[in-house]
Amino acid sequence: MFIKKLKKTISLIVASAMLLSCAACGKESGFNQTSNTTEDNGPSTQQTTEPADIEDDLNTGDTGDAEIQEAFETYLDDYFYEYVTSDTISYHYTISNPDSFGIEPPEATLGDTDMSEEALEKEAEEYQAQIDELIAIDRDGLDEEQQFTYDVLLAYLENEMKIYDNVYLYEPFSPMSGLQSNISTVFTDYAFNSEEDVQDYISLLNQVRDYFGAYLEFERLKSENGYFMADETADSVIEQCETFIENTDDHFMIELFNSRVDELDFLSDEAKEDYKEQNRDAVLNSLIPAFQDTIDTFNELKGTGTNDGGVCNYEGGSDYYEYLLAKRIGTSKSPEELIEMLDARYNEILMEMYYIMMGNEAAYTYYVENYDNLYPELENMTPEEIISEVKEATENYYPETDDIPYTIDYLDESLETIMENTLAYYLSPAIDNPDNNVMKINGSHGTSGLWQTLAHEGFPGHMYQNVYYLSTDPEPVRCILSFTGYSEAWAVYVGYDAVKKYDFPDADETIREDVAQLAALDSEFSYLIMARIDLGINYEGWTLEDTENYMTGLGLNAASAEEMYYVFVGDPAVYQSYSTAYYELLELKEYAEDELGDDFDVVEFEDAVLKAGPCQFSLLKEKIDEYIEDTK
Repeated sequence: MFIKKLKKTISLIVASAMLLSCAACGKESGFNQTSNTTEDNGPSTQQTTEPADIEDDLNTGDTGDAEIQEAFETYLDDYFYEYVTSDTISYHYTISNPDSFGIEPPEATLGDTDMSEEALEKEAEEYQAQIDELIAIDRDGLDEEQQFTYDVLLAYLENEMKIYDNVYLYEPFSPMSGLQSNISTVFTDYAFNSEEDVQDYISLLNQVRDYFGAYLEFERLKSENGYFMADETADSVIEQCETFIENTDDHFMIELFNSRVDELDFLSDEAKEDYKEQNRDAVLNSLIPAFQDTIDTFNELKGTGTNDGGVCNYEGGSDYYEYLLAKRIGTSKSPEELIEMLDARYNEILMEMYYIMMGNEAAYTYYVENYDNLYPELENMTPEEIISEVKEATENYYPETDDIPYTIDYLDESLETIMENTLAYYLSPAIDNPDNNVMKINGSHGTSGLWQTLAHEGFPGHMYQNVYYLSTDPEPVRCILSFTGYSEAWAVYVGYDAVKKYDFPDADETIREDVAQLAALDSEFSYLIMARIDLGINYEGWTLEDTENYMTGLGLNAASAEEMYYVFVGDPAVYQSYSTAYYELLELKEYAEDELGDDFDVVEFEDAVLKAGPCQFSLLKEKIDEYIEDTK
């Protein structure tokens, strides 16, 4: 399916990885890797041989029509089966053991890459047929939980279908979430649990050049139709590729593979040396040439673009941007409503900062003077110790869970520079291996800035949210749909909360609370400004001059305006899940508080959010309405 082809290269995830300057996270990387929703205590795992039998024992409740419910479960099982067998990366990151679902892994493949006009037209028809098949199932015959899954899936599919309306606006090589920016973590995070995994890994590497080639042909189609990217964006992609292929003979993808293979106790020394040579050959003759092909193609196509501004300047661009907003936020709001929301919150943040400055000048002075090193106490702590401290400071404010097993790995030194803007990210486990929670840390940054980052990635952020949801034994399909907005909204929400609960031991007791509030507001302000500028460029059609004027009008230094401008030109809506999605969640919280008054309990509200699982915010509101009704 074309949508699956797109997911191989559109960001989730990670995190991801999103490579944000703050808490780069998730795994929204290429090659269809699932994002932060494929975790813990997964769905029922009875062994089967037919895809339609994945969840025969699912509790469907006492209401509805049994025949309709069975048809719906068959649809879901087939959808799940098609997803995990469409390519090896999807399977490997979703299923750890074939016996868990009775689904054998596909032959090592990166999946279908035919991006010709004929193939795209055919896939649009097939995708619409899949939607029609779901619509043909009588929703009224389903039980309550099935109806919710039905609504989530149908809304998800219908929004994804919109990409066919403006297919040439899709960009597989975008600077932040494209193939060239994600491939290193897709492969370096590829777990070697058996010799077959090592063999598949090498086979997949050998397919990368052809895989890139198919999308480079798509870039030529885009160019022929007037949709090739701006030259500044193309230069960014070329620079990324040139950086990737430096030091060819001792390339990090060779060195890192060698060190990983040396640690495998199920391989003989002779086998290790053989696989090292095979990997070296794949890197030198497939992976690196794929990047060189990209450099050559982009140099060839530079200058053929017809737009160096926001996506809205293309025919159909505004509609495409609204598709991206719905995808990356999970919102049903119009761009105008989002702009109004951000502008209103901007004024609120300024007022809150102003009140602190006027009411507690000492706190404001402390924050400004210590801005570059607010958490010096963390410098002598390990990441594990920091997570423990975060958990102790925040755990009473969230629904209780059992202890969550996890490990922390450091990025190989060869990756620290390539991923220099990433402090850490959470690597979600396969849904049948829920205890394998891993966080990756970029050791080059030290630990002094990890308080909010590890709260965002670990507890009570992505890892906690995933573990909590999977403990409810959801439908497997719910675990493979990407709802970055929901996941990031939660992680941002708890990240700000963790900052507010930090003790700031070097600060006087009379200023600690206000210092913490300033730190949280400052972080929020940065994401808000980026989201607002993105809307300005990609929906309102701001030029670079408009962007500079906007920043200057806010009293901000416009020296970074050009860099920011082309970030959002190259990756429209990429930051929205870190800002606007958070406000969607905050809006639901305020709504519940207004409805319940003194009966509002924040932990009960969060419980409702977590149990609902990743979904669109309009559907999450339905679950919050149920929580409100049950509480009254």
